[in-house]
Amino acid sequence: MKKIFTLCLALMGFISVANAATTDDIKPLKHSYVLVCDELGARPGKGVLFGDDHFLDVTGGSTATNKGKINLASADGVLVTEEIAAKYGEYGEHYNFLRLKKSQDVIAIKVTAQSKVIIFYQDNNKDDRFPVFAKDASLKERLGEGTKSERTSGEEGVPAANLRRIEWTAADDGLVYIGDNNGDMFVSFIIIEAKEAPGTPTVKVGKQTFENGLWYREVVCTPNDMVEEGSTEKIPTIVTYTTDGSAPTAASEVYTEPIKCYKDMTVKFQAFMNFGDGKAADDLICDGADNEGNVSFSFNAPAIKADGANVTIESEYEGAKNFYSYGDIKDAEGSTFTLTESATISAYSQIVNGEYATFTTKSTTKDVYVLNPIKEKKTIAVTAGKAVVDEEATATSTTGTVYKIEGGTISADKADFFVKNLTFGVVNGDNAKYQVPEGQEAYIMMSNTNISFMVAEGDSVNVKVITSKNSCKTLNPDNDESITTDRKNYVNVSGTTFGHDDVTEEGGNIIEFGLKGAEGGSIFTFQKYSGTGNILISSIEITPAAATASETELTLTEGHTLLIADIEAAGGTDEDIVRFEIANESGESRNGWGIGGFANSDNWTPSVEWTGLEGDSWNYEYTVAQIKATAGTEPGQYHGIGITINIYNQCKVAKVVLVKGATAIQNVKTVNAQSNTVYNLAGQKVDANYKGIVIKNGKKTIQK
Repeated sequence: MKKIFTLCLALMGFISVANAATTDDIKPLKHSYVLVCDELGARPGKGVLFGDDHFLDVTGGSTATNKGKINLASADGVLVTEEIAAKYGEYGEHYNFLRLKKSQDVIAIKVTAQSKVIIFYQDNNKDDRFPVFAKDASLKERLGEGTKSERTSGEEGVPAANLRRIEWTAADDGLVYIGDNNGDMFVSFIIIEAKEAPGTPTVKVGKQTFENGLWYREVVCTPNDMVEEGSTEKIPTIVTYTTDGSAPTAASEVYTEPIKCYKDMTVKFQAFMNFGDGKAADDLICDGADNEGNVSFSFNAPAIKADGANVTIESEYEGAKNFYSYGDIKDAEGSTFTLTESATISAYSQIVNGEYATFTTKSTTKDVYVLNPIKEKKTIAVTAGKAVVDEEATATSTTGTVYKIEGGTISADKADFFVKNLTFGVVNGDNAKYQVPEGQEAYIMMSNTNISFMVAEGDSVNVKVITSKNSCKTLNPDNDESITTDRKNYVNVSGTTFGHDDVTEEGGNIIEFGLKGAEGGSIFTFQKYSGTGNILISSIEITPAAATASETELTLTEGHTLLIADIEAAGGTDEDIVRFEIANESGESRNGWGIGGFANSDNWTPSVEWTGLEGDSWNYEYTVAQIKATAGTEPGQYHGIGITINIYNQCKVAKVVLVKGATAIQNVKTVNAQSNTVYNLAGQKVDANYKGIVIKNGKKTIQK
């Protein structure tokens, strides 16, 4: 009996659709096997083999860890019988993990005649949801019904009531598709009890283990008695084995103890009748009584960590060598590097297992963003691209001429946007009436495309997306009855959909919404939205939003001192502005008042911005001073600190106002944002001499 402990997909690499496995690649299950579904770690994916290549994920699908567990070591007489617990109790408790859903989530296996398939599953509280066995992936040609256990009672000490077991026996050798009868259900164990030749030894491959600086897996073989058909006589067997992939003979090594394997390999076993001398003989071979242990190693991918543009690759395995790729850099060895622009990083590690082997870990990818926060209006638009006939696609098309885009480009500064997998779509031919603007053929097709941008903490932006009109399904359908009347237009941004449920004739191809940066800044990403097909985008316009500020009038205490506690009592924080309106009754010089009296200036630093409400001259009715305060390291340190207003030359404080929410951008600027540009908390561009809290590449820092 073999068990899959860890999925080794990463050693092969994820298989693309072009190189996907087919049913021809499935290894027949000639021997008994136990698949523990949650040890896969993830759904393998469409066209991927798993379980030592005995199982094929035909359609792809999902997994879950909230559908309960089944414990094969706990016999309850209903779900887990005493016989099952005795045979398989060592596999213990595992999640109902692998989803099967009608013909949407289907797997395939190849079994031998009279093999019994036992599946443990959660039926999602529906009696008609259970595994079915068929000749085809659509599950229409059924291979007979399996026998379902009763549901468990759900009483104390007994598994939940929606857990079940189904048993089915194959009549013939061949390919079997497994899906769900009517809906979705979740599988924890798939056990194959093969009809093995008499005397076939039982083989198990142990868990991947690290000991004395080396990784190994142990292969354990248990000889079984030979019982000829029609006889009750049990003849002991002796087992020989090979580790080079060849078939064992009587002259091969005799199995006496577990075999430690330090590299990927296949250990093959063959049984011979043993009449007491402990020697194998060619004429005593047990026909068909062979088995094998497939040993492979799998290691977790390293972690990719980013601090701004600085990237670190970290492996959990001591001594591992890390490798990374991005852009034109391929398989570079190293653990740290710095990006100059956003990139998709892929990484893997290599582990040297003594003199035996060098293992390659799973690989991982991560998008690392080196972006300026949006501080001015930015627009992505298609700037070039011509529709031409795709001759190859047209030759096999059943819907007429197929077009593709040549020379497609967009306007997107790499300092502001990270664009991945750019794909262009076409509005041409009979669809020309849907072009926006008129005459535009090429559009960004939101199929696999991802477009990311940054909004700084506390900032807000307005987003305007203009799509082609045929993205809106039946916008201006001209009474074409072949087009659905379901009129929708959506885009997906970081998992949230924005758009129209009911598209109107005019403006239905325009989607507008707002976004706000969270703590530390936010990366927002346009992704594929599949609800209405592939959306064709003409342009994306992102405009910083003006702040919506609220004002609360404050009162100065005696001696013209405003305490920080007074600001806090009014709901103010160190990110709000205190505005002093100073009346100048004499119209004299600007030094008519001052600010001073900071009890703890190390922890409370004001910056002053002077603006005249009706002009820049001091001679107008009054002038405003805005105090932007920066707190110290501990908020409690500035409680009670006072701001003292000193009055000279017939000046007086006319009003003190707490302005909340004023740190957002006040107006749209038209300066060119550059990498490493520095902004203050009011969204204003500042130079390297500015003192206080600044935003640089979306992160807050303090300039001293």
